[in-house]
Amino acid sequence: MARGKDGLISAVNYSEALAKASDNGLSVETVHRALAGLQLTIVPFDEEHAVAAASFRPQTRKLNVSFADRACMGAAAVARLPVLTADRKWEDFQCPVEIILIR
Repeated sequence: MARGKDGLISAVNYSEALAKASDNGLSVETVHRALAGLQLTIVPFDEEHAVAAASFRPQTRKLNVSFADRACMGAAAVARLPVLTADRKWEDFQCPVEIILIR
């Protein structure tokens, strides 16, 4: 597992970031190098993370929160860290994870 000092990201979300960048015409390699500069710890999506992510489904279903978003929340819950997001719909549900809007 890559270890970083600036935070952590689920492997699910890391993959999603690379895929979305590719959708926007950027190469996976370029974005991979750019993200490496953030010095994030990439956290595997294991059984503990899967259970945590699934536990958020009932309160997020009506808001159409994606699996990747729940994987993010699950990683934060397991690590007992806040989650940073720009997605304002995250304000609308209750969960044990502190949610910090970045814009």
